[in-house]
Amino acid sequence: MGAIRETATPRTTVETFLSRARSLGERPFLHFHQDGAWRCLSWAEARQRVLRVAAALVAEGVRPGDRVVLISENRFEWILADFGIQAAGAVTVPIYPSLLQATVRSMVEDSGAVVGLAGTEELGGKLLGPPAMRRVVTFDPGLHRWFQREPPAAEVEELERRAARLGPDDLATIVYTSGTTGESKGVLLAHRNLVDMAASDLRAFRIGPDDVLLSALPYAHVLERVSAVFNVVTAGAQLWVSRGLDHLAGDLTEVRPTIMIGVPRLFEKVHDRVLQQAASGPGLRRALFAWALRAGRRHVQARRPGPATRLGRALADRLVLAGVRRRLTGGRLRFFVTGGAPLSEEVEEFFWALGIPVLQGWGMTELTSAATSNTETEHRFGTVGRPLPGVELRIAADGEILVRGPGVMLGYHRRARLTAAALEDGWLHTGDVGLLDGGHLRITDRKKDLLKTAGGKYVAPLPLESRLQEAREIEWALLVGDERPFVTALVVPDWGALRDEHGIDGDPDALAADVRVRSIVQERVDALNRNLAGFETVRAFAVLSRPFSEGDGELTPTLKPKRRVIVRRYREVIDAMYESATLAYRGG
Repeated sequence: MGAIRETATPRTTVETFLSRARSLGERPFLHFHQDGAWRCLSWAEARQRVLRVAAALVAEGVRPGDRVVLISENRFEWILADFGIQAAGAVTVPIYPSLLQATVRSMVEDSGAVVGLAGTEELGGKLLGPPAMRRVVTFDPGLHRWFQREPPAAEVEELERRAARLGPDDLATIVYTSGTTGESKGVLLAHRNLVDMAASDLRAFRIGPDDVLLSALPYAHVLERVSAVFNVVTAGAQLWVSRGLDHLAGDLTEVRPTIMIGVPRLFEKVHDRVLQQAASGPGLRRALFAWALRAGRRHVQARRPGPATRLGRALADRLVLAGVRRRLTGGRLRFFVTGGAPLSEEVEEFFWALGIPVLQGWGMTELTSAATSNTETEHRFGTVGRPLPGVELRIAADGEILVRGPGVMLGYHRRARLTAAALEDGWLHTGDVGLLDGGHLRITDRKKDLLKTAGGKYVAPLPLESRLQEAREIEWALLVGDERPFVTALVVPDWGALRDEHGIDGDPDALAADVRVRSIVQERVDALNRNLAGFETVRAFAVLSRPFSEGDGELTPTLKPKRRVIVRRYREVIDAMYESATLAYRGG
């Protein structure tokens, strides 16, 4: 295929990808599992497929600025299609495959998409209906035929013209936020947003051609799409597409990545599994692991570890911790990055004690992924780090975090009023509440999630929920109290932990009312309440038998609870809990 314009300093996502692919040529780039084995595309092979997708879209009548929907589980084709859409001068509209059909169609209609690329026929069916949608192409066989198709000269020339006109301020993507409130908004991101934030990330993190990133989070989310995929492309590193969360443990040991991005729930589950396995082992092994973990904790807690602390850490590493790291990560991992939701300090410290750095960051779709992050050289527990290079932070009088920088969105699609409310003189009102601690940002809650009790007191639920969920017996905790006389909680036990550690086994529907279960939850609630002000204390709780689920619309794709959806769904349970608790409080 003919040459596409590439500049010395790429200013669009297309220039970035094509320049990297041209310079790295036959070096390995994109790995994926297919037919029982790992396969690999070189940079040159990926470049050829991207340009063929772009040419095929031109043949389909897609014009510069047209919207093209991309809906699929994580697959290597997703990445090639994304760059192919933008190489055609069009705008990628990524949609989570787990969303309900009505939600998908509303996004398709709002975006005005004219073509859809879908991983399966079933997913393609979700795109049909809106009048602008002309055609849906499935990955197999449609997209794979495009990969093999040799474009005629006229299409190649048209691609060259479009590439020459494409600029940094042109729209690259519309990303619909899943939203913890259940309301979706289309975030408009320009090419410069992605390119400039990737450059910022690579100034903060040492990532280069020798790095290997295992990719497991949804590509429809900016955290994985920008902070993983696009950063890998910008750095010229290698990307391996995980087979999915069910195979993640095996993928880690096979791929042996140097870098990976995860969400807090992933680290919480690994933390619980490691501790449960250690507790079920023989007595000597349990004692050895506990000693090694204490030695690791002492080392990470010490600002300047003394000789005895360093020696203890080195011995623990040689006898125990190095083996744990190999089993968990493959042994080459330099660091994990986590975001999308808060990570408890206890879990964060646990991984550092094992010798596995977990670098917590913070951002949002409206900021093109991360705006702050801890790094290998600048890290403070319990914070989401310092602003990334080029990013400015300001804390408003009410505690809201305001951000200005290269990642700030252009606005919300067809939402002029919401855009005006969110953007003020280049500053984004994030809706998150936080404070600066020695230059490091601490997130305290979402402004919209703050509970205002009937007595007018404000309660930040997020840190309290996180502390409850640190208990191995509690999988989920969600506080309730908005316009209510006091704070209560919906609690989902970890039924596996109750079985393994307390011998409580049976049908969760029956066990939800079991006095033993309620007694254990009550102990954890009492422990939380001991350090709270009176108006913050959790006065009552309801035990739910079923975990919150993304499939039921209760969790976002990054596994954050949708508070309003859950409260609405369990309204009768909540009303009954308050009625019972109020009667007990009054002595009725």
